[in-house]
Amino acid sequence: MRRKAADSNTYRFFVAPGSIAGDEVFVADEVLARQLASVLRLGPGDRVTLLDDSGQRYLVEIQSLERKALRGLVMERYDATGSEARTRVTLYQALTRGERFELVLQKATELGVAAIVPVAYARSAVDPGEAQRKRDRWERILREAAEQSCRGRLPTLAGPLAFADACGAAAAFDLSVVLWEGAAPPLRAVLRECGTPQAITSVALWSGPEGGLSAEEVALAQNRGSRVASLGPRILRAETAPLVALSVVLYECGDLD
Repeated sequence: MRRKAADSNTYRFFVAPGSIAGDEVFVADEVLARQLASVLRLGPGDRVTLLDDSGQRYLVEIQSLERKALRGLVMERYDATGSEARTRVTLYQALTRGERFELVLQKATELGVAAIVPVAYARSAVDPGEAQRKRDRWERILREAAEQSCRGRLPTLAGPLAFADACGAAAAFDLSVVLWEGAAPPLRAVLRECGTPQAITSVALWSGPEGGLSAEEVALAQNRGSRVASLGPRILRAETAPLVALSVVLYECGDLD
């Protein structure tokens, strides 16, 4: 007889919206079906947790595993939004080479970022066309990180934008902050000037490439309503700065208490 694990101990997978209708589950995903059957050695009677990015998670008992699909039955439903940060942070992350950008995707997802926008800054060393070609891989990294960290929703991954085009979004946030190694107040001070943590519900966080932002980019961001902030006297790597800043924002806003 197969062991029925508690929901907190079951495997978690995001599935396509529409895969769960009432209590019936049908997931047409060959990769997932193969992983369940061949890698995890699961089968009828075993239970997994499925999420369809609707804010709900479902404890599902497997009824059958076909070569390209999973059929199951919903045993229990849970609210999955409790694992999401109250403060919606959108990270405007500079395109950087290979593993560095992917590290940011993974760790920012674990921390609770709501959305990530790849941005071509003036000193970015990666062609935006390469970003388009890697989109499927990047979405897989986000999904796996969200599953591992018990997220209830997947972070949104936007298409790559030029810095000037992205700057127009600053006004849509309660606070837009550009990380800069020049003369700027500490990020913590900028956040606290906005009042109580409850006063900030959405933050745009801009983090530049290895060579930093140009003076022209900083001026443009400020003209569009962004504020500049510092992470201290040490120069952090392009993959380190956004993760430190995201942690500070979520902590100051009460999401990492």
